[in-house]
Amino acid sequence: MIDAPFFTQFLKISNMYTIGAVVLLLVALYSLKVLKEKKVNFSKRMIIALVIGLVLGVVIDLVGSKNSIYLDYGRGEISVWYGLLGSGFLKLVQLLAIPVVFLSIIKVVIDVKGDRIKHLTGKTFATLLGTTAISAVVGILVVKLFGLNGADFAGDLTEAKVESMANIASQSFPEFFLNLIPNNIFSVMSDNGSIVSVVIIAAMFAVAIRFLQVKKPEQVAPFVTLLESLKVTVNSVLTNVIKLMPYGVVALVSNTIISNGLQAITGMIGFIAALYTGVIIMLLVYVVILIGLGVNPLTFYKKAFTTLLFAFSSRSSVGTLPYTITTLEKNMGVSGETTNFVATLGTAVGMNGCAGVFPAMLGTLIASAAGAEMNVSFFVLVVLVVTVGSIGIAGVPGTATVAATVTLNGLGYGHTISSIGAIFGIDPIVDMGRTMLNVAGSMVSAIMVDKWEGTFDKEAFNSEIKSVEE
Repeated sequence: MIDAPFFTQFLKISNMYTIGAVVLLLVALYSLKVLKEKKVNFSKRMIIALVIGLVLGVVIDLVGSKNSIYLDYGRGEISVWYGLLGSGFLKLVQLLAIPVVFLSIIKVVIDVKGDRIKHLTGKTFATLLGTTAISAVVGILVVKLFGLNGADFAGDLTEAKVESMANIASQSFPEFFLNLIPNNIFSVMSDNGSIVSVVIIAAMFAVAIRFLQVKKPEQVAPFVTLLESLKVTVNSVLTNVIKLMPYGVVALVSNTIISNGLQAITGMIGFIAALYTGVIIMLLVYVVILIGLGVNPLTFYKKAFTTLLFAFSSRSSVGTLPYTITTLEKNMGVSGETTNFVATLGTAVGMNGCAGVFPAMLGTLIASAAGAEMNVSFFVLVVLVVTVGSIGIAGVPGTATVAATVTLNGLGYGHTISSIGAIFGIDPIVDMGRTMLNVAGSMVSAIMVDKWEGTFDKEAFNSEIKSVEE
Protein backbone atom coordinates (compact mmCIF):
# COMPACT_ATOMS: atom_id res chain seq x y z
CA MET A 1 0.00 0.00 0.00
CA ILE A 2 1.15 3.57 -0.78
CA ASP A 3 0.48 5.59 2.37
CA ALA A 4 0.70 9.12 0.99
CA PRO A 5 -2.02 11.81 0.82
CA PHE A 6 -1.64 12.11 -2.96
CA PHE A 7 -2.68 8.46 -3.40
CA THR A 8 -5.04 7.96 -0.42
CA GLN A 9 -6.89 11.29 -0.53
CA PHE A 10 -6.48 12.84 -3.98
CA LEU A 11 -6.02 10.03 -6.50
CA LYS A 12 -7.92 7.46 -4.42
CA ILE A 13 -5.69 4.62 -5.67
CA SER A 14 -3.38 3.46 -2.92
CA ASN A 15 -3.52 -0.35 -2.96
CA MET A 16 -3.79 -3.39 -5.20
CA TYR A 17 -7.45 -3.96 -4.37
CA THR A 18 -8.40 -0.60 -5.86
CA ILE A 19 -6.16 -1.07 -8.90
CA GLY A 20 -7.57 -4.56 -9.50
CA ALA A 21 -11.18 -3.38 -9.14
CA VAL A 22 -10.66 -0.47 -11.57
CA VAL A 23 -9.02 -2.81 -14.10
CA LEU A 24 -11.92 -5.27 -13.80
CA LEU A 25 -14.41 -2.43 -14.36
CA LEU A 26 -12.55 -1.30 -17.48
CA VAL A 27 -12.54 -4.88 -18.80
CA ALA A 28 -16.30 -5.12 -18.16
CA LEU A 29 -16.93 -1.84 -19.99
CA TYR A 30 -14.81 -2.93 -22.94
CA SER A 31 -16.70 -6.23 -23.10
CA LEU A 32 -20.02 -4.37 -23.29
CA LYS A 33 -18.62 -2.13 -26.02
CA VAL A 34 -17.62 -5.21 -28.03
CA LEU A 35 -21.13 -6.63 -27.62
CA LYS A 36 -22.62 -3.38 -28.93
CA GLU A 37 -20.31 -3.45 -31.97
CA LYS A 38 -21.46 -7.01 -32.62
CA LYS A 39 -25.07 -5.68 -32.72
CA VAL A 40 -26.22 -7.56 -29.59
CA ASN A 41 -29.61 -6.01 -28.79
CA PHE A 42 -30.06 -3.53 -25.99
CA SER A 43 -32.12 -5.80 -23.68
CA LYS A 44 -29.52 -8.58 -23.77
CA ARG A 45 -26.73 -6.11 -23.05
CA MET A 46 -28.70 -4.83 -20.05
CA ILE A 47 -29.06 -8.38 -18.67
CA ILE A 48 -25.36 -9.03 -19.20
CA ALA A 49 -24.52 -5.71 -17.51
CA LEU A 50 -26.63 -6.65 -14.48
CA VAL A 51 -24.95 -10.06 -14.17
CA ILE A 52 -21.47 -8.56 -14.56
CA GLY A 53 -22.26 -5.93 -11.94
CA LEU A 54 -23.49 -8.51 -9.44
CA VAL A 55 -20.50 -10.80 -10.03
CA LEU A 56 -18.02 -7.90 -9.77
CA GLY A 57 -19.54 -6.66 -6.52
CA VAL A 58 -19.64 -10.09 -4.86
CA VAL A 59 -16.17 -11.21 -6.01
CA ILE A 60 -14.43 -7.97 -5.02
CA ASP A 61 -16.00 -7.93 -1.56
CA LEU A 62 -15.38 -11.64 -0.96
CA VAL A 63 -11.71 -11.32 -1.90
CA GLY A 64 -11.07 -8.24 0.22
CA SER A 65 -13.46 -8.57 3.16
CA LYS A 66 -10.87 -10.27 5.42
CA ASN A 67 -8.11 -7.77 4.71
CA SER A 68 -7.69 -4.60 6.78
CA ILE A 69 -6.24 -2.61 3.86
CA TYR A 70 -9.36 -3.33 1.81
CA LEU A 71 -11.68 -2.50 4.71
CA ASP A 72 -9.84 0.70 5.68
CA TYR A 73 -8.89 2.01 2.25
CA GLY A 74 -9.84 -0.24 -0.65
CA ARG A 75 -13.61 -0.34 -0.21
CA GLY A 76 -13.91 3.43 0.01
CA GLU A 77 -11.60 4.04 -2.95
CA ILE A 78 -13.33 1.47 -5.13
CA SER A 79 -16.68 2.99 -4.25
CA VAL A 80 -15.44 6.42 -5.37
CA TRP A 81 -14.17 5.16 -8.72
CA TYR A 82 -17.23 3.02 -9.43
CA GLY A 83 -19.41 5.94 -8.34
CA LEU A 84 -17.67 8.13 -10.92
CA LEU A 85 -19.25 6.00 -13.65
CA GLY A 86 -22.44 4.79 -11.97
CA SER A 87 -23.50 7.94 -10.15
CA GLY A 88 -22.20 10.05 -13.02
CA PHE A 89 -24.49 8.25 -15.46
CA LEU A 90 -27.43 8.51 -13.06
CA LYS A 91 -26.90 12.26 -12.78
CA LEU A 92 -27.04 12.54 -16.57
CA VAL A 93 -30.47 10.92 -16.51
CA GLN A 94 -31.66 12.87 -13.48
CA LEU A 95 -30.72 16.21 -15.00
CA LEU A 96 -33.47 15.56 -17.56
CA ALA A 97 -36.11 14.72 -14.95
CA ILE A 98 -37.32 18.27 -14.24
CA PRO A 99 -37.61 19.34 -17.91
CA VAL A 100 -39.32 16.04 -18.78
CA VAL A 101 -41.88 16.44 -15.97
CA PHE A 102 -42.49 20.14 -16.70
CA LEU A 103 -42.87 19.73 -20.47
CA SER A 104 -44.89 16.49 -20.19
CA ILE A 105 -47.52 17.95 -17.86
CA ILE A 106 -47.89 21.09 -19.99
CA LYS A 107 -48.28 19.02 -23.15
CA VAL A 108 -50.93 16.79 -21.57
CA VAL A 109 -53.03 19.66 -20.24
CA ILE A 110 -52.79 21.60 -23.52
CA ASP A 111 -53.58 18.61 -25.75
CA VAL A 112 -56.42 17.05 -23.75
CA LYS A 113 -59.78 18.04 -25.17
CA GLY A 114 -62.55 19.63 -23.11
CA ASP A 115 -62.97 18.42 -19.54
CA ARG A 116 -61.15 15.14 -20.13
CA ILE A 117 -58.27 16.28 -17.91
CA LYS A 118 -60.60 16.04 -14.88
CA HIS A 119 -61.47 12.42 -15.70
CA LEU A 120 -57.83 11.61 -16.43
CA THR A 121 -56.76 13.04 -13.08
CA GLY A 122 -59.40 11.13 -11.14
CA LYS A 123 -58.63 7.82 -12.82
CA THR A 124 -54.89 8.31 -12.38
CA PHE A 125 -55.18 8.92 -8.65
CA ALA A 126 -57.60 6.00 -8.30
CA THR A 127 -55.24 3.52 -9.96
CA LEU A 128 -52.03 4.77 -8.32
CA LEU A 129 -53.52 4.92 -4.82
CA GLY A 130 -55.49 1.70 -5.34
CA THR A 131 -52.35 -0.30 -6.15
CA THR A 132 -50.59 1.38 -3.20
CA ALA A 133 -53.34 0.19 -0.86
CA ILE A 134 -52.86 -3.35 -2.20
CA SER A 135 -49.09 -3.08 -1.73
CA ALA A 136 -49.61 -1.95 1.87
CA VAL A 137 -51.66 -5.10 2.52
CA VAL A 138 -48.84 -7.13 0.98
CA GLY A 139 -46.32 -5.38 3.26
CA ILE A 140 -48.32 -6.41 6.32
CA LEU A 141 -48.65 -9.99 5.05
CA VAL A 142 -44.91 -10.53 4.45
CA VAL A 143 -44.07 -9.29 7.98
CA LYS A 144 -46.46 -11.92 9.37
CA LEU A 145 -45.33 -14.56 6.88
CA PHE A 146 -41.65 -14.21 7.86
CA GLY A 147 -42.42 -13.68 11.56
CA LEU A 148 -40.31 -10.52 11.69
CA ASN A 149 -39.89 -8.68 14.98
CA GLY A 150 -38.91 -5.03 15.29
CA ALA A 151 -36.60 -5.79 18.22
CA ASP A 152 -34.38 -7.83 15.89
CA PHE A 153 -33.43 -4.77 13.86
CA ALA A 154 -32.16 -2.49 16.61
CA GLY A 155 -29.37 -0.21 15.48
CA ASP A 156 -28.10 3.33 15.58
CA LEU A 157 -28.83 5.97 12.97
CA THR A 158 -26.51 8.83 12.13
CA GLU A 159 -27.25 12.05 13.95
CA ALA A 160 -28.09 13.80 10.66
CA LYS A 161 -30.62 11.14 9.69
CA VAL A 162 -32.24 11.16 13.13
CA GLU A 163 -32.61 14.95 12.92
CA SER A 164 -34.03 14.78 9.39
CA MET A 165 -36.57 12.12 10.33
CA ALA A 166 -37.49 13.98 13.50
CA ASN A 167 -38.26 17.09 11.45
CA ILE A 168 -40.58 15.08 9.21
CA ALA A 169 -42.22 13.36 12.16
CA SER A 170 -42.92 16.72 13.82
CA GLN A 171 -45.00 17.90 10.86
CA SER A 172 -48.75 17.56 10.94
CA PHE A 173 -50.62 16.14 7.96
CA PRO A 174 -51.65 19.62 6.66
CA GLU A 175 -48.10 20.95 7.15
CA PHE A 176 -46.64 18.08 5.15
CA PHE A 177 -48.84 18.96 2.17
CA LEU A 178 -48.36 22.70 2.63
CA ASN A 179 -44.64 22.17 2.02
CA LEU A 180 -45.47 20.72 -1.41
CA ILE A 181 -46.84 24.09 -2.58
CA PRO A 182 -43.96 26.00 -4.21
CA ASN A 183 -43.03 29.58 -3.35
CA ASN A 184 -39.96 29.93 -5.57
CA ILE A 185 -40.07 28.67 -9.13
CA PHE A 186 -36.29 28.68 -9.54
CA SER A 187 -35.50 26.69 -6.38
CA VAL A 188 -38.15 24.11 -7.30
CA MET A 189 -36.76 23.70 -10.80
CA SER A 190 -33.31 22.99 -9.35
CA ASP A 191 -34.37 20.16 -7.03
CA ASN A 192 -35.35 16.66 -8.14
CA GLY A 193 -36.98 16.18 -4.74
CA SER A 194 -39.67 18.75 -5.60
CA ILE A 195 -41.44 16.86 -8.37
CA VAL A 196 -44.92 17.56 -6.97
CA SER A 197 -44.14 21.27 -6.91
CA VAL A 198 -42.94 21.09 -10.52
CA VAL A 199 -46.22 19.40 -11.49
CA ILE A 200 -48.17 22.20 -9.79
CA ILE A 201 -46.18 24.90 -11.62
CA ALA A 202 -46.51 23.10 -14.97
CA ALA A 203 -50.27 22.73 -14.46
CA MET A 204 -50.59 26.47 -13.72
CA PHE A 205 -48.71 27.36 -16.89
CA ALA A 206 -50.71 24.86 -18.94
CA VAL A 207 -54.07 26.18 -17.72
CA ALA A 208 -52.96 29.71 -18.58
CA ILE A 209 -51.85 28.59 -22.07
CA ARG A 210 -55.21 26.88 -22.70
CA PHE A 211 -57.00 30.07 -21.73
CA LEU A 212 -54.75 32.25 -23.92
CA GLN A 213 -55.11 29.92 -26.92
CA VAL A 214 -58.76 30.99 -26.96
CA LYS A 215 -58.40 34.62 -25.93
CA LYS A 216 -55.02 35.59 -27.43
CA PRO A 217 -53.94 32.77 -29.77
CA GLU A 218 -51.42 34.80 -31.77
CA GLN A 219 -49.52 36.02 -28.72
CA VAL A 220 -49.23 32.60 -27.06
CA ALA A 221 -48.45 30.58 -30.23
CA PRO A 222 -44.66 31.31 -30.20
CA PHE A 223 -44.40 30.13 -26.58
CA VAL A 224 -46.23 26.88 -27.39
CA THR A 225 -43.92 26.34 -30.38
CA LEU A 226 -40.91 26.92 -28.11
CA LEU A 227 -42.18 24.36 -25.60
CA GLU A 228 -42.70 21.78 -28.36
CA SER A 229 -39.18 22.41 -29.67
CA LEU A 230 -37.78 22.02 -26.15
CA LYS A 231 -39.57 18.70 -25.72
CA VAL A 232 -38.16 17.34 -29.00
CA THR A 233 -34.67 18.48 -27.99
CA VAL A 234 -34.90 16.97 -24.49
CA ASN A 235 -36.05 13.65 -26.01
CA SER A 236 -33.04 13.67 -28.34
CA VAL A 237 -30.65 14.27 -25.42
CA LEU A 238 -32.38 11.47 -23.51
CA THR A 239 -31.87 9.03 -26.39
CA ASN A 240 -28.13 9.73 -26.38
CA VAL A 241 -27.94 9.22 -22.60
CA ILE A 242 -29.91 5.95 -22.77
CA LYS A 243 -27.26 4.48 -25.06
CA LEU A 244 -24.85 4.60 -22.09
CA MET A 245 -27.19 2.71 -19.77
CA PRO A 246 -25.53 -0.75 -19.80
CA TYR A 247 -22.20 0.79 -18.74
CA GLY A 248 -23.85 2.69 -15.91
CA VAL A 249 -25.71 -0.41 -14.69
CA VAL A 250 -22.46 -2.37 -14.21
CA ALA A 251 -21.02 0.29 -11.92
CA LEU A 252 -24.28 1.03 -10.07
CA VAL A 253 -25.02 -2.60 -9.15
CA SER A 254 -21.47 -3.58 -8.21
CA ASN A 255 -20.98 -0.40 -6.18
CA THR A 256 -24.17 -1.04 -4.19
CA ILE A 257 -22.75 -4.38 -3.05
CA ILE A 258 -19.18 -3.16 -2.47
CA SER A 259 -20.08 -0.01 -0.52
CA ASN A 260 -22.42 -1.91 1.84
CA GLY A 261 -20.45 -5.14 2.15
CA LEU A 262 -21.74 -8.69 1.97
CA GLN A 263 -21.61 -9.03 5.77
CA ALA A 264 -24.19 -6.27 6.27
CA ILE A 265 -26.39 -7.90 3.66
CA THR A 266 -26.25 -11.39 5.18
CA GLY A 267 -26.91 -9.98 8.65
CA MET A 268 -30.25 -8.58 7.49
CA ILE A 269 -31.21 -11.44 5.21
CA GLY A 270 -34.60 -11.96 6.89
CA PHE A 271 -35.83 -8.44 6.23
CA ILE A 272 -34.34 -8.37 2.73
CA ALA A 273 -36.02 -11.68 1.88
CA ALA A 274 -39.35 -10.43 3.26
CA LEU A 275 -39.25 -7.21 1.26
CA TYR A 276 -38.30 -8.92 -1.99
CA THR A 277 -41.04 -11.48 -1.38
CA GLY A 278 -43.43 -8.53 -1.13
CA VAL A 279 -42.05 -7.17 -4.41
CA ILE A 280 -42.57 -10.52 -6.15
CA ILE A 281 -46.13 -10.82 -4.80
CA MET A 282 -46.96 -7.34 -6.14
CA LEU A 283 -45.48 -8.21 -9.54
CA LEU A 284 -47.85 -11.20 -9.55
CA VAL A 285 -50.73 -8.92 -8.54
CA TYR A 286 -49.94 -6.87 -11.65
CA VAL A 287 -50.20 -10.08 -13.68
CA VAL A 288 -53.76 -10.57 -12.40
CA ILE A 289 -54.62 -6.91 -13.14
CA LEU A 290 -53.23 -7.10 -16.67
CA ILE A 291 -55.08 -10.35 -17.40
CA GLY A 292 -58.25 -8.66 -16.14
CA LEU A 293 -57.60 -5.85 -18.63
CA GLY A 294 -57.16 -8.34 -21.46
CA VAL A 295 -53.45 -7.51 -21.74
CA ASN A 296 -50.77 -10.19 -21.99
CA PRO A 297 -48.59 -9.91 -18.83
CA LEU A 298 -45.69 -11.76 -20.47
CA THR A 299 -45.57 -9.16 -23.23
CA PHE A 300 -45.74 -6.41 -20.61
CA TYR A 301 -42.79 -7.71 -18.60
CA LYS A 302 -40.82 -8.45 -21.76
CA LYS A 303 -41.20 -4.87 -22.94
CA ALA A 304 -40.82 -3.36 -19.47
CA PHE A 305 -37.74 -5.40 -18.60
CA THR A 306 -35.00 -2.92 -19.44
CA THR A 307 -36.92 -0.07 -17.81
CA LEU A 308 -37.39 -2.09 -14.62
CA LEU A 309 -33.78 -3.20 -14.68
CA PHE A 310 -32.62 0.40 -14.86
CA ALA A 311 -34.99 1.34 -12.03
CA PHE A 312 -33.52 -1.54 -10.01
CA SER A 313 -29.95 -0.38 -10.68
CA SER A 314 -30.45 3.37 -10.34
CA ARG A 315 -32.77 3.32 -7.29
CA SER A 316 -34.53 6.43 -8.61
CA SER A 317 -38.09 6.59 -9.92
CA VAL A 318 -37.50 10.17 -11.07
CA GLY A 319 -34.24 9.18 -12.75
CA THR A 320 -36.05 6.37 -14.55
CA LEU A 321 -38.98 8.61 -15.60
CA PRO A 322 -37.63 9.64 -19.02
CA TYR A 323 -37.07 5.98 -19.87
CA THR A 324 -40.47 4.99 -18.44
CA ILE A 325 -42.23 7.51 -20.68
CA THR A 326 -40.27 6.36 -23.74
CA THR A 327 -41.12 2.69 -23.12
CA LEU A 328 -44.84 3.26 -22.48
CA GLU A 329 -45.37 5.44 -25.53
CA LYS A 330 -43.00 3.73 -27.92
CA ASN A 331 -43.50 0.04 -27.07
CA MET A 332 -46.67 -0.41 -25.02
CA GLY A 333 -49.30 1.36 -27.08
CA VAL A 334 -50.19 3.82 -24.32
CA SER A 335 -51.30 7.21 -25.65
CA GLY A 336 -48.95 10.15 -25.22
CA GLU A 337 -51.42 12.03 -23.01
CA THR A 338 -51.86 9.13 -20.59
CA THR A 339 -48.17 8.24 -20.62
CA ASN A 340 -46.96 11.72 -19.75
CA PHE A 341 -49.61 12.30 -17.10
CA VAL A 342 -49.68 8.95 -15.28
CA ALA A 343 -45.94 8.20 -15.46
CA THR A 344 -45.10 11.67 -14.19
CA LEU A 345 -47.55 11.58 -11.29
CA GLY A 346 -46.38 8.03 -10.58
CA THR A 347 -43.01 9.40 -9.45
CA ALA A 348 -44.67 11.34 -6.64
CA VAL A 349 -48.00 9.66 -5.90
CA GLY A 350 -48.68 6.09 -4.85
CA MET A 351 -45.26 4.52 -5.29
CA ASN A 352 -45.99 0.88 -4.51
CA GLY A 353 -42.51 0.00 -3.22
CA CYS A 354 -41.14 3.04 -1.38
CA ALA A 355 -44.50 4.38 -0.22
CA GLY A 356 -46.46 1.12 -0.07
CA VAL A 357 -44.81 -2.18 0.87
CA PHE A 358 -41.87 -0.70 2.80
CA PRO A 359 -43.65 1.75 5.17
CA ALA A 360 -46.38 -0.83 5.81
CA MET A 361 -43.71 -3.33 6.84
CA LEU A 362 -42.04 -0.85 9.19
CA GLY A 363 -45.37 0.29 10.65
CA THR A 364 -46.33 -3.30 11.45
CA LEU A 365 -42.86 -4.13 12.81
CA ILE A 366 -42.67 -1.19 15.20
CA ALA A 367 -46.28 -1.42 16.33
CA SER A 368 -45.90 -5.12 17.18
CA ALA A 369 -42.62 -4.43 19.04
CA ALA A 370 -44.36 -1.65 20.98
CA GLY A 371 -47.11 -4.05 22.03
CA ALA A 372 -49.95 -2.73 19.85
CA GLU A 373 -52.87 -5.08 19.34
CA MET A 374 -52.59 -6.67 15.91
CA ASN A 375 -56.25 -6.73 14.89
CA VAL A 376 -58.22 -5.93 11.74
CA SER A 377 -58.83 -2.31 12.72
CA PHE A 378 -55.09 -1.73 13.18
CA PHE A 379 -54.28 -3.23 9.77
CA VAL A 380 -56.99 -1.10 8.13
CA LEU A 381 -55.42 1.95 9.80
CA VAL A 382 -51.97 1.00 8.45
CA VAL A 383 -53.32 0.66 4.90
CA LEU A 384 -55.17 3.98 5.17
CA VAL A 385 -52.19 5.90 6.58
CA VAL A 386 -49.77 4.40 4.04
CA THR A 387 -52.09 5.14 1.10
CA VAL A 388 -52.86 8.73 2.03
CA GLY A 389 -49.27 9.40 3.09
CA SER A 390 -47.99 8.19 -0.29
CA ILE A 391 -49.33 11.33 -1.98
CA GLY A 392 -46.47 13.66 -2.69
CA ILE A 393 -43.53 11.37 -1.86
CA ALA A 394 -40.99 12.33 -4.54
CA GLY A 395 -39.29 9.43 -6.33
CA VAL A 396 -35.60 10.02 -5.59
CA PRO A 397 -33.17 7.85 -3.57
CA GLY A 398 -34.04 8.14 0.12
CA THR A 399 -37.75 8.69 -0.49
CA ALA A 400 -38.71 5.55 1.43
CA THR A 401 -37.25 7.08 4.61
CA VAL A 402 -39.68 9.99 4.29
CA ALA A 403 -42.59 7.64 3.53
CA ALA A 404 -41.73 5.43 6.51
CA THR A 405 -41.47 8.45 8.82
CA VAL A 406 -44.81 9.84 7.64
CA THR A 407 -46.46 6.43 8.15
CA LEU A 408 -45.01 5.89 11.62
CA ASN A 409 -45.99 9.42 12.61
CA GLY A 410 -49.53 8.73 11.37
CA LEU A 411 -49.67 5.57 13.48
CA GLY A 412 -48.35 7.41 16.54
CA TYR A 413 -44.89 5.81 16.55
CA GLY A 414 -42.83 8.57 14.95
CA HIS A 415 -40.58 8.84 18.02
CA THR A 416 -39.56 5.17 17.84
CA ILE A 417 -38.13 5.02 14.33
CA SER A 418 -34.50 5.23 15.49
CA SER A 419 -34.99 1.91 17.30
CA ILE A 420 -34.79 0.01 14.00
CA GLY A 421 -31.78 1.81 12.57
CA ALA A 422 -30.27 -1.45 11.29
CA ILE A 423 -32.87 -1.57 8.53
CA PHE A 424 -31.68 1.75 7.14
CA GLY A 425 -28.12 0.43 7.12
CA ILE A 426 -29.01 -1.86 4.22
CA ASP A 427 -31.36 0.67 2.60
CA PRO A 428 -29.58 0.68 -0.80
CA ILE A 429 -30.06 -3.09 -1.11
CA VAL A 430 -33.81 -3.03 -0.47
CA ASP A 431 -34.20 0.26 -2.33
CA MET A 432 -33.35 -1.49 -5.59
CA GLY A 433 -36.40 -3.74 -5.33
CA ARG A 434 -38.64 -0.95 -4.02
CA THR A 435 -37.80 1.37 -6.91
CA MET A 436 -38.36 -1.35 -9.49
CA LEU A 437 -41.80 -1.93 -7.96
CA ASN A 438 -42.55 1.82 -8.03
CA VAL A 439 -41.90 1.97 -11.77
CA ALA A 440 -43.73 -1.28 -12.52
CA GLY A 441 -46.76 0.02 -10.63
CA SER A 442 -46.84 3.32 -12.52
CA MET A 443 -46.53 1.50 -15.86
CA VAL A 444 -49.40 -0.85 -15.02
CA SER A 445 -51.45 2.15 -13.84
CA ALA A 446 -50.77 3.90 -17.16
CA ILE A 447 -52.13 0.91 -19.07
CA MET A 448 -55.16 0.70 -16.76
CA VAL A 449 -56.00 4.39 -17.24
CA ASP A 450 -55.45 4.23 -21.00
CA LYS A 451 -57.75 1.19 -21.27
CA TRP A 452 -60.27 3.02 -19.10
CA GLU A 453 -60.06 6.06 -21.40
CA GLY A 454 -60.41 3.93 -24.54
CA THR A 455 -57.15 5.18 -26.07
CA PHE A 456 -54.97 2.09 -25.53
CA ASP A 457 -53.47 0.68 -28.76
CA LYS A 458 -53.44 -3.07 -28.21
CA GLU A 459 -51.99 -3.73 -31.64
CA ALA A 460 -48.98 -1.55 -30.84
CA PHE A 461 -48.65 -3.28 -27.45
CA ASN A 462 -48.46 -6.70 -29.14
CA SER A 463 -46.04 -5.58 -31.87
CA GLU A 464 -42.29 -6.14 -31.92
CA ILE A 465 -40.10 -4.25 -29.45
CA LYS A 466 -38.66 -1.04 -30.87
CA SER A 467 -35.13 -0.16 -29.77
CA VAL A 468 -35.01 2.67 -27.24
CA GLU A 469 -31.69 3.73 -28.76
CA GLU A 470 -33.35 4.88 -31.98
